[in-house]
Amino acid sequence: MKMKDILDIVEAETVYVSNPHVYEIDFQHAFASDLMSDALCHLRDADESELLITGLANMQIFHTANTLDLAAILIVRGKTIDEHLIQGAKMSDVSVFTTKYTMYETCGRLYEKGLGR
Repeated sequence: MKMKDILDIVEAETVYVSNPHVYEIDFQHAFASDLMSDALCHLRDADESELLITGLANMQIFHTANTLDLAAILIVRGKTIDEHLIQGAKMSDVSVFTTKYTMYETCGRLYEKGLGR
C-alpha cells in the first residue's frame, strides 16, 4: 500500500518528509506499539516497507526507526509534534505523519483496506 493511500485512509497529516521516495514505497506490513523494545524485538528483519505506528512522540521513535532502517513513522492520537521532534526526524532521515485516530482504529482501518494481509 502506497503512503498516499495510507494517509487518505487514516486522514493523516504530514509532519516531515525526509525523502519524497517515501510516497513510492509499497508498504507491505505495519507494526503498532508504544513499546519501542517490542518494535526492536519483533521487527529485526524489517526494512523500509514496514510502517511503524505508535503513540509515542519522543526521540526514542527515531532511534528505533534508524536501528530498523524504517522509512516512516505514523503517530496516532493526534499528538502534537514540536520542533525538537522535527529536528530528530531530520537527523534520523525518517518521515513522520500523524493521525487523530487511536492506534486501534488506525490499525483497523489499514488492515481493512489490505495492509498486512
